Amino acid sequence: MKWIISLVTFIVAASLGFILSNNFISNANQQASYYQTMQVANDTDRMKYLMSTSGGRTGINKAKIHAVDSVKLDELNENYQYIERTREEYTMHTETYTTTDSKGHSTTHTRTYWSWDYAGSESKQAKYVAVNGFKIKSSTIDLPQYDLDLKDNMFNKNIEYGMFFKHKGSVRGNYYYVGSDTRYKYSFTPVDSKLTLFAVLGRNKISPLQGENIINTTKKTVKQVKKGYNDSAKKAHFIYFLSFVLSLLLSIGAWFACNEINK
Repeated sequence: MKWIISLVTFIVAASLGFILSNNFISNANQQASYYQTMQVANDTDRMKYLMSTSGGRTGINKAKIHAVDSVKLDELNENYQYIERTREEYTMHTETYTTTDSKGHSTTHTRTYWSWDYAGSESKQAKYVAVNGFKIKSSTIDLPQYDLDLKDNMFNKNIEYGMFFKHKGSVRGNYYYVGSDTRYKYSFTPVDSKLTLFAVLGRNKISPLQGENIINTTKKTVKQVKKGYNDSAKKAHFIYFLSFVLSLLLSIGAWFACNEINK
């Protein structure tokens, strides 16, 4: 009887593992094929040609991305494709907690602590960017953001009063401190970037890939991205072996469990 239970356990587990593994591997293969069969534009001329011929799915390798109408904040020296100022307030918090002694007596305590808390933000973004000279709306492309390093002379220290800052502050690390309980941090996207895009190229049009709401970008090359998907597809086949091993272990476990019950 225990052999039958062990065999049934193996068959059920193996069948379930096969179905799940097959779906996982199929998805990995489809994704690899989706990127592997893309067109590649390594320069502006190739991109323009693919747009003129409605080339479809394309990896635009290391495209030059430039903010057409860059933006800035008064207190900063530079212009940006995107800039965000976030305000933080040093705030006192009070919380209560209860402890119980060995005799079961409960005591309520109060603890006070301070933390820098979000207190609002303001951002500006260029309306358009040019991808290898072709203008598109900034809202249609995903561009990375970075923390602005205020120590690298990017902050206009001459500003003392203005529409936003009412007091002269100080720069410490990546923060601009106004007094002891208010500080600001900044995140930005530079005016010029060099990134790889994956998009659909049509006649005078660059659109997101099917199923995407925005054009994706990466610092990797098209070749590196394709290799990554191919490697993932190859590794996915290991799932078959893993599901078989797990099914075998479950059947052995069922055999030992039945053996213990019959003792």
